[in-house]
Amino acid sequence: MNELKSFQVVYQERSMNQAAKKLYITSQGLGRIIQNLEKELGVQLFERSARGVEPTEAAELLHRHADHLIGEFEAIERALRQLCESGKHLRIGCARGVLNALSFQFLLDFIEKNPELSVTWREDANDSVKQSVIRMQSDAGLVVGRVNDENLEEVFLASKDVRILVYCGHPFYERSVLDLGELEEESILILNEQYQVYHDFTEACRREGFEPHITAMTEDSHFLYKLCKMRQGLGVVLDFSVDEFRMDGVRAIPLSNPIPWDIYLIYQKHCAAYPNVRRFCRYIEQKR
Repeated sequence: MNELKSFQVVYQERSMNQAAKKLYITSQGLGRIIQNLEKELGVQLFERSARGVEPTEAAELLHRHADHLIGEFEAIERALRQLCESGKHLRIGCARGVLNALSFQFLLDFIEKNPELSVTWREDANDSVKQSVIRMQSDAGLVVGRVNDENLEEVFLASKDVRILVYCGHPFYERSVLDLGELEEESILILNEQYQVYHDFTEACRREGFEPHITAMTEDSHFLYKLCKMRQGLGVVLDFSVDEFRMDGVRAIPLSNPIPWDIYLIYQKHCAAYPNVRRFCRYIEQKR
């Protein structure tokens, strides 16, 4: 597989010297790697020219398939590593905001009850967590929304809703519910693109036929609350997050057509029998 990776670098650089620098090996060493690959495949891959090396027709064919082959081999390596470590380690990916919704104590209790497992967790953007599970870089993921992948198992955990923060003195302040379309002319404060609520809200607005007028994006919901209280705009938050705020002079109003924020546990189906994943799934089932 290292030979194939070296081939790809030579193909891209069109130069043995430049490729060798990128690979941190000597030109002679790289030359031997390419020669071994040519011998193994029974074809010539490169022809020398005044500008460096030029790929042959065989090289063009190999290049078209090389990335897929490398990806498949790396997936096998990750799967084998995952299998070997399944009794010792558990890697959990968490979409931003999910641990606040479920409470961090939920995860901490699992870690404390399973001291024999080395548990590592990482917060990331929702799509990044989904991809990390698909690529087997995480054993399990706590994500927002479903994943269209037949190789993944999904377990519904909880559903939260979007609320609109409205400051005292705004015409909407006394309302019990808001229509999404009423926000078209409003200045909107929202968490940034790293948070799934940003994507869910903007997509919902587009379905209503307008682009939201976003005047501020942040990654701090407390700062968003302060901006709203300072009358800088209306805030887009999740229902559970307002529990952390002192709601003096600010109200969190639901939408007439709720924007759901559904939380799922996801993991590879073939990992269901692994001790670490099975233990985490059993714990979650008990907590639901």
